[in-house]
Amino acid sequence: MSATPKETKPDFDEEFLQTLSQWREQHKIRDDDAVYLLVELFRIHQKHWDQLRQRQMPSLDQFRNDIAAITESANVFKEKSAELIEALETSPAAAPVKTIPSSAAIYAASAALLGGLLIGLALGKLLL
Repeated sequence: MSATPKETKPDFDEEFLQTLSQWREQHKIRDDDAVYLLVELFRIHQKHWDQLRQRQMPSLDQFRNDIAAITESANVFKEKSAELIEALETSPAAAPVKTIPSSAAIYAASAALLGGLLIGLALGKLLL
């Protein structure tokens, strides 16, 4: 996975202060003017909400780190499972697999069916 270059974030606060200063000069607004105080109050409010959003939203760097860790774990799992499959294919079975002959299975199934049928008939006569 390639690392993303760190981008420099633009300084919006400095730009805002310059724009605000030009606006104050253009409209001849004093430092203690109510409009200017409202603008400052809005900046306080905006900083507060920006900090809340940053706390609530996870960083994409953390997400990238998690994805890289999951990818690495998946690759390790794939390698280990391939080794296990290869080992199981090359080693002989520890105990031979025992199978039931099909004729014995047919006899057992028909005996169970006949027994169930006889029990059902006997119970049916008792209840009537």
